[in-house]
Amino acid sequence: MKSNPFLLLCFLLLLPLASASAQDFKWQAQLTPVPQPGYYRVLLSPQITGHLQESLADIRLVNREKQAVPYLLRVEQPVQYQTLFKEYEILRYQRRPGGMSELLIHNPEQRTLNNISLLIGNAETRKTVSLSGSDNQQDWFVLKEQDVLYAIENTQKTTEVKLLDFPLSNYRYFRLQLQDSASAPLNILKAGYYDTYSEAGKYTRIPVQTLSRTDSAKTTLLRLRFGQPVYPEQLVFHISAPHLYHRAGRVVLGKKEASARVRKKRRRQQIEQTTVPLLLSSNTPATLHLPRQRVEELVVQIDNGDSPPLRIDSLQVLQLNRYLVAEMAPDQQYSLRFGSEKLDAPDYDLMYFQDSIPRELPLVHVQSLQRLKTDIKVGKTKGSKILIWVAIAVLAAGLGLMSIKLLREMEKKK
Repeated sequence: MKSNPFLLLCFLLLLPLASASAQDFKWQAQLTPVPQPGYYRVLLSPQITGHLQESLADIRLVNREKQAVPYLLRVEQPVQYQTLFKEYEILRYQRRPGGMSELLIHNPEQRTLNNISLLIGNAETRKTVSLSGSDNQQDWFVLKEQDVLYAIENTQKTTEVKLLDFPLSNYRYFRLQLQDSASAPLNILKAGYYDTYSEAGKYTRIPVQTLSRTDSAKTTLLRLRFGQPVYPEQLVFHISAPHLYHRAGRVVLGKKEASARVRKKRRRQQIEQTTVPLLLSSNTPATLHLPRQRVEELVVQIDNGDSPPLRIDSLQVLQLNRYLVAEMAPDQQYSLRFGSEKLDAPDYDLMYFQDSIPRELPLVHVQSLQRLKTDIKVGKTKGSKILIWVAIAVLAAGLGLMSIKLLREMEKKK
């Protein structure tokens, strides 16, 4: 069948409209150059994350040629737990007459402990050991009469850690005796213990455009406006007076920044606000963690009762640091493109190699931020809607004419 000019016209008219209706990036941010090749962390500032989906799926790292650069997304945790191996001082490790090796460990702070971890070179052997303690290296008291160190073998490294348990004690010196009558001594490299400690996650301060305060008879009201969408995750109050205080209150997170489609559906509906209980006490840090929600303002309400208002020197609004981890080169200019409501998270091979990339990497910061003009979606404008309806009308007319023509041809054949 011959091609119909009406169909061709409709196709040519609808093609650019369909491509223009795809969601473009709204924002672009240039990054500072990197000094040398390697992996870097790109710190996502509040000005960037505020324009992103909550999942941060709609961000891309691109090079000078606008090619996507694979990245990993890393997010700081409010509290991180680290485990470190802390060494004891080994005063001596020597072989005694009679086929016995003796390891003398110093515990100068007389730390209370019930185990010692030994870092030992790999060895296919079996050693009988005993442990005793002393405060003066003259009088020794038994802690463990006998234990056995079995095959010491690590398939990934040339060393292995063996844990020796014993009753809780705080001697200044510990003596480990190993029976070596049947073989050479073990290669004991270190002696120590594993200590677990907590570390607070790193935050970035969110700029506050305006902060107003109202003190009424029994209430203090603080209203913070940010001037753009942000994700506040922590409030830190700096209170200088009175010396002792205990005040309840609440934080009201402003209206959620809904997407364009949601705003259209809820044009006449008020989006619910989120209220978080607040307790300020001189006995605890004046810090409040907030649920992650995109807002443009928040209100802090403090119930003073019959007490005078608090003297609040400053109020900091913070968000947990978020990074893009990527391999970058000094001869390239990199930028971020983001702000697309329909975009899904990318699927890069790099996610399978997260453990191979160090946690601590040099930081790359945003150099400039600009709004992209390509944000205009032709399919959303009034003129483009008219064009689409015209195209549909032309298409319907073309199909109608084709149907009439086919019917006439069928009648002629009859």
